[in-house]
Amino acid sequence: MSQFSRDPRGARDFSSPQVRVRAANDFRQYSSQRLRLPNERPPIGPTLRRLLGALFALAVVAGIGVGVYLGVTELLEEDDVNAAAAQETSEPEQSTSQESADAQPDSESSAEQSAEEQQMTAAQDAAVSNAEAAGDAQSAQSQDEETLPTQDEEQEQQEASAPSISAVVPTVSEEPVTAAQIDGAETVAERVTAEAIPSGIPRTLPDGVAYDPTEPATVFTSRWPVGTTLRLTRLPGATLLTDEQQAEVVGAQALVVVRGTEATNTDLQMSPAAFALIAFYGVERIIAVRVEVTAPPP
Repeated sequence: MSQFSRDPRGARDFSSPQVRVRAANDFRQYSSQRLRLPNERPPIGPTLRRLLGALFALAVVAGIGVGVYLGVTELLEEDDVNAAAAQETSEPEQSTSQESADAQPDSESSAEQSAEEQQMTAAQDAAVSNAEAAGDAQSAQSQDEETLPTQDEEQEQQEASAPSISAVVPTVSEEPVTAAQIDGAETVAERVTAEAIPSGIPRTLPDGVAYDPTEPATVFTSRWPVGTTLRLTRLPGATLLTDEQQAEVVGAQALVVVRGTEATNTDLQMSPAAFALIAFYGVERIIAVRVEVTAPPP
């Protein structure tokens, strides 16, 4: 007598344990499987195939690992061999360098000997050349003695023709200068305006020579006679300068010589080089100075 089983597939169990019948649901869900009895063992084929597949995968992984290990060890061995070969090649180079260093004293000694020989030959040549030069000097001295009077005469002529005021040499007399010595001009001026001679404007001195702008002792004025030496002292009151610049130039002194007379708006016209001694040339145009006569005209 049959009864329903607890199997969810809906199979029916009969009184005989050797008989099993599938229902319609069994064929829909497992239509590709063989009908198997309840006490029948599952086939071993699929399990064996899965086991063989896992073993094959493990073998592949192990082979890859062994290959990597062998490759790394071979590379390390090659590096050791290359290092040993490099050491073997460096040892002969060191030995050759030592041999060359040992051989250097011999070459140095030979070089010293050749240098001594060269010095001896050079000394001989120098002695010969000195003897020849002594003979030439004696002959030249005799010729110079013959021509000396003519050269002295030429120098005397040049000195006689040269103007007396061409050389600017500021001087300070030992005795105080009087107004009579400077044609009645004042010996001390407490405040005088001065400016630099504009560049490009020529000035001709009384002796006919053009003045040099780079001469730091040239001044033009009509208040003192030509040739008078003046001491200029910079006074404060520069509005175009900073405090640091004023501290640098205020109180600075310069000795100048009157080289000519010029009618200008200021009392003094100074060469750029002389102006730069007590002012900032290019920044300031007109400055105030104190003038003191230190020496009369020669």
